[in-house]
Amino acid sequence: MAFFKKRSKKSSDQKYQGEIEPQKVTQEAAQKEPENHGRPLSEMPDGIFISVVIPVYNSMPYLTELLNSLELQDLDKEFYEVIAVDDGSTDFGGEILDIYAKRNSNFKVVHQENSGWAGKPRNVGTDLAQGEYIFYADSDDTLGTEALRRMRDFAFKYDVDVLAPKLVPTGGRVIRTSLFAKTMVDAPLESIFATLMPQKLIRRSLLVENNLRFSEEKVRLEDGMVLSAVYLLAKRVSILADYEYYYIREREDGNNISAQPFEPFGYVESVAHISQTIKDLTTEDPHLGRMLTAGLFKRKGLKFFVGERFLNYREARAKLWIEAFGPYISKYLPDHREEYFSANDAAKTDAIIAGDYEQLKKLAAVDLEAAQKPELVRSASKGQAFELQFTSPVAGPDPVAILVNERGGDRRLEFPIGKLGRKGQHMVQLPFETLGTLASTIGDVHVKYAHAETRRIRVASSVVETKDKGARVYRTVNGALSIDLRKAKFA
Repeated sequence: MAFFKKRSKKSSDQKYQGEIEPQKVTQEAAQKEPENHGRPLSEMPDGIFISVVIPVYNSMPYLTELLNSLELQDLDKEFYEVIAVDDGSTDFGGEILDIYAKRNSNFKVVHQENSGWAGKPRNVGTDLAQGEYIFYADSDDTLGTEALRRMRDFAFKYDVDVLAPKLVPTGGRVIRTSLFAKTMVDAPLESIFATLMPQKLIRRSLLVENNLRFSEEKVRLEDGMVLSAVYLLAKRVSILADYEYYYIREREDGNNISAQPFEPFGYVESVAHISQTIKDLTTEDPHLGRMLTAGLFKRKGLKFFVGERFLNYREARAKLWIEAFGPYISKYLPDHREEYFSANDAAKTDAIIAGDYEQLKKLAAVDLEAAQKPELVRSASKGQAFELQFTSPVAGPDPVAILVNERGGDRRLEFPIGKLGRKGQHMVQLPFETLGTLASTIGDVHVKYAHAETRRIRVASSVVETKDKGARVYRTVNGALSIDLRKAKFA
């Protein structure tokens, strides 16, 4: 698409060697910046560096909390501006904005007639922005006091195009927090695509030069439409996890846009828009495009066909989702879908294309079985090791290792799993010598999977605890498996 203008690559296209590796990341490591690279902060230019753009509509009383958090930033006001676009609020939010603008020279307010969605206010704010970067905030959230300064310093030092700061859910909001486990100067696209929310620091020229605008119609995923293009056009996308930058709220009144009902055909049209963007911008790497599109469908499409959610739909509602997604799958997902999806999920895509409601119900029932936690059925002391036997759902993901995580700490031990005669039954040995490295602590036991989140092992009520050399394998009050090593003497 000639419409898009990608930033030119430099010879430094390789990842910084200071990037934090993804394995065995401790909390201390997550807070470290990559070392000995980047521009010195002494070269930071004067003037506005960050423009915070906020669409506002009936957000009281949350709005004042956001404005207070912006007013209290420890970054000098000459380096950032706040542009709040009041989209016809009827709750005195507009008057509140004017009060803050009068006492803060770097706050600007625009009042406009209600447009009905966040897209137009964001576009208006983008057009007025003067900063090198734009940060899109929502009017019911808040920022940490050091957020803008830290983001500015990191973005300048590493010449970042898009920066995803650590988000912290509040009020019951659910987001994928694992994305913010570590700081990464160069974040893999397949990782960063997991967050299509607009709360990012984005180089303004990337938006302007490519004419990237938020849809001003009432459509789902309008922010994802912009973010997907931004990610693919950027020279560098980073994740910053060393501080709680942004508190994203689930409103008590339930008026988050994300809480509104879905309309199947309009929603799928938005997913298709993002998929087309991926296709257009990955022509030089079709495999990457297929991988990103498959990941998008896993997160934004398959969720409607999973387990209890799908089984709870009325038949007419379920068939609307099937009808909406069928043409999308045929057009955008790869033919050899088993390369990108689990067997159960690949079967769902086939059933959706075929319009097979009954088969999808059967596959959703399999999801319920597959979601069960692994269960310890026997523990014993065998010479110089504890031996554990556990079951895992046959329909679920394949276990690859047992993890013993230090409770309240960062240390982790990993043990290979052996299979017993029957499918779904597994055995693992935990040598005392290895467990000794976690002496004086309690270890919580999980199962690691190749393509799924780790799961805590529960303990069958018939299993009695096993003791040896001062250590004990036991069932917690919540029914989970742990190993008490506080009195262990393995030497």
